[in-house]
Amino acid sequence: MVQALHSALARAREDTTVGAVIIAASGDAFSAGADLKEFLAARPALEQALERRRLGALFLLIDAYPKALIAAVNGDALGAGFGLVAACHLAVAAEEAHFGLPGVRLGIMPMTIMPPVFNTLPRKLGLELMLTGRLMTATEAAGVGFVNRVVRAADLGLEATALASAASNNPLTFSE
Repeated sequence: MVQALHSALARAREDTTVGAVIIAASGDAFSAGADLKEFLAARPALEQALERRRLGALFLLIDAYPKALIAAVNGDALGAGFGLVAACHLAVAAEEAHFGLPGVRLGIMPMTIMPPVFNTLPRKLGLELMLTGRLMTATEAAGVGFVNRVVRAADLGLEATALASAASNNPLTFSE
């Protein structure tokens, strides 16, 4: 999934007809993150490192993305999905959405995910979620600025589209 998202974003970046990108999911969750059973399985260290490197490369692509990226969070955004929402420029969440890092309860430290999370959340809240595995509600996420809006699930697409439309009129420029 990470590679498919990376490829789609690279194509959209070059497409002059695309002014903004909405990242959405079908089903009940935005992203449950990695398969924790597979993550904990004995696999070669190189394979695990390459997997994390692909996720890190996706976050780097997003960090310098020249078009607005809007996460339309229809349900839970956990683990890497939580990091993806953090990395996006804007986010709209359904009322039922939750955000967090439940893998820490199994001893999985989310080091690749933490840079975008700490760029978006207050430090103490980020540490609390990382160290306890507690999930944050959509309302709490909006209260701390992690998401821009919380809406009824039926309005999620319309609100994300409205944000994308407004943002597409203003191309992003990054300077050093």
